[in-house]
Amino acid sequence: MFYSNIFTRKDVMSHDMLLKIFEMLPSLASHSTMIPLVVQTILPMLNKDGEGLLCATATRLLCRTWEVNDRAFGSLQGVLLAKGFTDFVSDRIVCISRAASIRDVCQKNPDRGVDLILSVSSCIESPDLLIKSIGLQSLAHLCEADIIDFYTAWIVIEKHVKDYLADPVLAQSICHLLRWGAMDAEAYSEEAKGVLQLLWSIVSYSHAGSEIQWEKPRISALQALTQYEVSYLEQSIPDFKKRNLELLFSETSPSILRVMEDIQVKIITYEHINRRRSIKEKRVTGSKIEKLMDVFPQVIFSSGKITEAKDLPGAALICLSFTPKKVNEQQRQKGRDALSEYVNALVEMAGSLQLSRNILVALMALQSWKCFMRHWMRAHIFSHNAKAQSAVLDKTSKAASTMLKSMIAIGNEAIPRCAENIALAVGALCVVLPPSDHTVKSAASKFLLEWLLQQEHEHRQWSAAISLGLISSCLHATDHKQRYHNITGLLEVLLVSKSSLVKGACGVGLGLSCQDLLTRTGAGNKSGVENDVDRVPEFDLLGRIVRALSAMICQITRASSDVLDSLCSCFPSVEFFFNTEAIELPSDNCKDLEEDIWGVAGLVLGLAFTISAVYRAGDLDSVLKMKSLIISWIPRVNSQLQSTNFQNEESKVALSVGSCISIPIIVSFCWRMELMDETELDHIESGFKELISELIAVKKSGMLHQSFLMASCFGAGTVLSWILNEGFHSTEVDYVKSFLELFRRCYSDPYPSLVNLGGMLGVVNAMGVGAGILDMQADYQKKQEPPSTGLLHKGSIYEAYLTSLVQEMFLLAQNSDDNQRQQFASWALSFLRHHLLSKELLDVDGHQKASVAQSFSEDNVVLQLSLWLTDLKNEVQAATIVHVSTVVTVLRCLSKAPRLPSFDWGAIIRRCMRYEAQVSEFLPADSSYEQGTLREECVQFALAHANQFDSLLTFLDELSEFSRFRTLELHLQSHLLIHLADLVKVYSSSRLEKLFSDVSNYLFSATSYPDSDTYQKSLLRTSCWKGLHQCLDEVSFDALDITLVQRCMEVLFSLLPVLQSSGSMVSKHENSVEEWSEAVRCLGKAPQNWLFDFLKVSHESFVQDVDKSIEVCKKICAKAKLVKNGSLPFLELGKMKSYILNSKLQGLWDVLVEVVAALHHAEGSVKRQWLVDAVEISCVSPYPSTVLQFIGLLSATCCKYMPVMIVDEQTVVNDIPVTLTSLLADQSWDVVAESVVSHLCSSTERIFYWAAQIADGTYVPGAQPIDESEDHMAKLLLQVTHHTCVLLKGYLPLDKQLKLASFVVA
Repeated sequence: MFYSNIFTRKDVMSHDMLLKIFEMLPSLASHSTMIPLVVQTILPMLNKDGEGLLCATATRLLCRTWEVNDRAFGSLQGVLLAKGFTDFVSDRIVCISRAASIRDVCQKNPDRGVDLILSVSSCIESPDLLIKSIGLQSLAHLCEADIIDFYTAWIVIEKHVKDYLADPVLAQSICHLLRWGAMDAEAYSEEAKGVLQLLWSIVSYSHAGSEIQWEKPRISALQALTQYEVSYLEQSIPDFKKRNLELLFSETSPSILRVMEDIQVKIITYEHINRRRSIKEKRVTGSKIEKLMDVFPQVIFSSGKITEAKDLPGAALICLSFTPKKVNEQQRQKGRDALSEYVNALVEMAGSLQLSRNILVALMALQSWKCFMRHWMRAHIFSHNAKAQSAVLDKTSKAASTMLKSMIAIGNEAIPRCAENIALAVGALCVVLPPSDHTVKSAASKFLLEWLLQQEHEHRQWSAAISLGLISSCLHATDHKQRYHNITGLLEVLLVSKSSLVKGACGVGLGLSCQDLLTRTGAGNKSGVENDVDRVPEFDLLGRIVRALSAMICQITRASSDVLDSLCSCFPSVEFFFNTEAIELPSDNCKDLEEDIWGVAGLVLGLAFTISAVYRAGDLDSVLKMKSLIISWIPRVNSQLQSTNFQNEESKVALSVGSCISIPIIVSFCWRMELMDETELDHIESGFKELISELIAVKKSGMLHQSFLMASCFGAGTVLSWILNEGFHSTEVDYVKSFLELFRRCYSDPYPSLVNLGGMLGVVNAMGVGAGILDMQADYQKKQEPPSTGLLHKGSIYEAYLTSLVQEMFLLAQNSDDNQRQQFASWALSFLRHHLLSKELLDVDGHQKASVAQSFSEDNVVLQLSLWLTDLKNEVQAATIVHVSTVVTVLRCLSKAPRLPSFDWGAIIRRCMRYEAQVSEFLPADSSYEQGTLREECVQFALAHANQFDSLLTFLDELSEFSRFRTLELHLQSHLLIHLADLVKVYSSSRLEKLFSDVSNYLFSATSYPDSDTYQKSLLRTSCWKGLHQCLDEVSFDALDITLVQRCMEVLFSLLPVLQSSGSMVSKHENSVEEWSEAVRCLGKAPQNWLFDFLKVSHESFVQDVDKSIEVCKKICAKAKLVKNGSLPFLELGKMKSYILNSKLQGLWDVLVEVVAALHHAEGSVKRQWLVDAVEISCVSPYPSTVLQFIGLLSATCCKYMPVMIVDEQTVVNDIPVTLTSLLADQSWDVVAESVVSHLCSSTERIFYWAAQIADGTYVPGAQPIDESEDHMAKLLLQVTHHTCVLLKGYLPLDKQLKLASFVVA
């Protein structure tokens, strides 16, 4: 009546109030007696002659009433009968409300919904698309509950949904329904085929201008398709895989791509389960080039005799195996025949192979000797006594020792040409050995050092210097002494030698030695090694090398350069321990410099080799300067840095030669570290072309010109291969062919032999061979991966032209008229053949390498996704650009693939890492795509497959290197830290030690993120806690040195922000809550023995300085939180009870809050004991305010007033009279009430006398003094305790009540 009177008043706006009354009606139905009243109120509004909007509202109200109380269903069912749609056919609003009510009934109670099946059918048959859509949703709910058989229903209604593409809402509703056909698809194969084709038509539907409206229907269709088996999809949808991939590659919507990812993963899993099992197939020769290389040894070495092989020594070292064809059992037992053949071959090849005082030729020879040593090692092991049961490593070591002794004996008696090669062969032998073979490498180093120091024998010195550097780069991590002696020996000879060639070779050796510097934990640490000359810190060794090389380049070439001067001073803490005044310089005669041009080139090459170590040392500025300086020495390259002044043209050419052979190292490293952009690559590429064209046009015959042209062709071909192999840079076909034509002219025209060799190297290196480029990773460390392919992977484009070039060189290799050209042609083609057959090489133990490559059918989704990613272009053409979200989706799919084809995944991922930055400006702004996601997915992909592909492992190793890690963007750093456990699974134990050390140093160092704010620092630490938690949770302690994680946790714990209670939390510490939460989760997973020791707090800790007190508070808070989540028992917290309540540390209030929060989850007996102990301690504590704060907190959290308590230091003390009184009134606390009140009365008495003496100035500290810092609290504490005791005096005996009454409190 009240509401009726309100509505009859004309001065009241009743519309809003009426709506509120309507909304309130269904809730009244929760009481059964109100059902008739509510229904009777609604039913009059359902009159078909009434207003449509009122009728529609009443229908929805009645449905809501049924949701509250099922007794209303009878009335609702009468309203929702099928004939109701006929009665209100002209009123769309009423029909929609009834359809929506039917849908709600079917969704919330399918058993009731089936009673309305005729009404559902009427909705589906309705011509109105929206009502039809709602009807389909109703049917979908019934099919989901398996109340209605899907295909039975679909056969009936299919004819009513032919116009599904007319409206996106209708299409989405159909998709919701059709997903339930997956269960019985096999039984209804024909109907299921039609359903799947309908779904696919919605998925692939495209209508210009309506992409957004159709996004949800397409997502629903994709979700429906994922419910069906892949086999049904392939059978029902023509060319399903092809059309599916076409759709994926063309899609740009991140929302749709996320759903498509599920389908791709399902297909990948299906294909993997049903894959064709591994079948041994005969290798099929592919291109004409491969066919030529197959027959190459037979054509060139028709007889196979050593006398024939020594005419073409370079090719023979790579292609021939000198093991006799027939070896009887007796000879095999004695091992004589094979070994003698190889010793004879060693002598013949070493005496025939001319190095021509050319460092590049020497590097090629070293590569060739590696092949020879590998063959010899296998033959030696095979010829070993078959009855011997020693391990493979023992056999390898014994074989290597025998081989080394043979080479030393031959070398000591050899002529100069042979001795040069023997020194290189010794280095090649050490490269193919494992690092653990200390004995052989140590003996080889001593032998080479002896040769290096023989100033009178230049031919021994220069080749020994190169091998010595190579050996230093592959020594075991613990061989500090040998590494130190090798490097200091090279430095000494570099400074005192009179030969430019020896200086250049020492430069190369020192550069190679740097490859292994600063790659281990503590390598640059100076502590504890100053007095040990054999263990000079590697940082100092690197500094000596860089300074020596820079100074030597300046002094030999008489060139002045600001960059070289700055490189000399980039390690200011390093003392140059040789007398620079005693440096021997070559003659000023330009003719001498022309003859020893490779000496200067070697120094430049050595400096280029140091770039990775300088980067690891953290000197990014020096790396950039070094890069720009070496590029600037190449004529025609427009470098940003042109600061070198030359005294003569010869010096300029000499530096240019060194720069040309060094540029592949610089480009490869700087691109991997993201220190070079495409503009610089364009300049280098075009500069090389102009340079070679100009050198060919100039008709000169001097050694300077020959060496310059040879080095230019070598550098251009290698860089061109690298650019094409990485796939990041667009190079026109004609442009590439113009390079190849320049190379062809160099070896086909009548040029000197060195120029011929340069042209041939340009061709084969452009095909990815890498002749003259030393692979610093030893053979035994490699997993089988496809080598760099260069132009070969563009076979369909370049095959005909490359074939013609190879055929020309093949003919030159058979033509004995020009023996030098024949040697070089056969040598270059041998490198090409070895490159093509690299997958079939054997390990030194004679076993076939396990191949990662597995057979994939042509339509395999993984293969197609991989090929698409391989061909991904970075050209910034808006018309053909691929959306970043598409690349992200493809990477996510491949990350979940159980296996991948054998591609160069390192190059592919590096290209993807740059893709977003290169194309983002050409893509439409998309708020749903988070910038940086692609780079994170690249890392995630590498983590998923690093155990299969070394190139991905190298990629991760470079990213997590300290010097590179600190330059990454914040979100990528965070991503790597979160996935520490994944890195642990793929890294070696020594690499893990360095990883955790780098992480700790980075997070601890204040200079690591000078531009980061507090939030960013906290985010990184939080990510690291998450990563460590994952390590402890997923990785077994057998595979992980737990002390590494523990040390890292100790560092992180020291960086934890001081915990603040919620009442005092400020905005800048908003992330500290999450950081503490992750820290506690991680600590909870740590071994308890370590955790007890780490969080142990002694009594002495509570009286330390302020910095110590903060650490103590953090440890107590951590322990309290660990007790709270069950990681530690309450006993651990109880051990610190007296320490906590007898102290006044900075931040102690937050500690009390955490302790009480932990106690809140304890049993009642534990809480009661803590209260009793606290009031006892208050009688003797020097800090009674601390105890009373704790009592106030504990009482407030346990009493009935807890929901309204205010967590404040002052308030909880003031509230003690209320909270403690309420607590002790609880029956469960009655057992301790008398004891608590008695001790509280004693504490009050103590405080009373203390306060009185402070008031009259007569206080003298006694046996149980109260600290003077509490003086200002005396009055308040007395008032609180006295008032509390008065309220609780019923628990006190009469004498104490009388004493309490005698206290006069102001």
